[in-house]
Amino acid sequence: MASGDEIKHHDHDSDDENTTAHGYKAPQKVDINSIVKKDEDDESLTRYKKLLLGNSSTSTQIQNQLIDAKDSRIVLPIRITLLFENHKPDITFELKGSLEQLRDLHSKRTVTIKEGESYRTQLEYYVQRDIVTGLKLVSKVLKARTITVDKSKYMIGSRAPSNELQTYVSDLEQAPSGMLSRGSFLVKSKLIDDDKNTFAEWEWNLVIAKDWQ
Repeated sequence: MASGDEIKHHDHDSDDENTTAHGYKAPQKVDINSIVKKDEDDESLTRYKKLLLGNSSTSTQIQNQLIDAKDSRIVLPIRITLLFENHKPDITFELKGSLEQLRDLHSKRTVTIKEGESYRTQLEYYVQRDIVTGLKLVSKVLKARTITVDKSKYMIGSRAPSNELQTYVSDLEQAPSGMLSRGSFLVKSKLIDDDKNTFAEWEWNLVIAKDWQ
């Protein structure tokens, strides 16, 4: 969500997954086996592989780290939480389930946030089967369900499969404030990677109010 005195309207719209940060270029997809075998004598690369792949030393070990064998997705989102600096409780969106289930789960949900409130966005997820490259959470805020007034993108990065729950927390942000920023909005959120794979996609209703309700 944008900060400042009002939400700024954008005259031209484009798909969020097709927009990239300035200077960012999606890396070439490399399979796990190539990473494991590449430059085994390179000490710095070995440290990098250790950081990315953990204690798993073979591609078989990595690919066998399945959280849900029935789910073909590489990334399994668990939940997103809006962590407020000056308000409790936090707001949580449960993201377990198929893409179809998620689209139905939050479509009728309305969340009210006080204008100017400071918050962080926390994503909890698992990675299985393969390395995910350029994982990102993108959102688009619409007024009257058609006019795009704000876009956001959280670059989460590349992660290897792991049985441990992964957590990403954004920098501190601020909800928009001012009379022109108040009102009801439709938010379209999506969790994708550099290969345009969609791991979660859902819509929800946002109300920016003068105070908490």
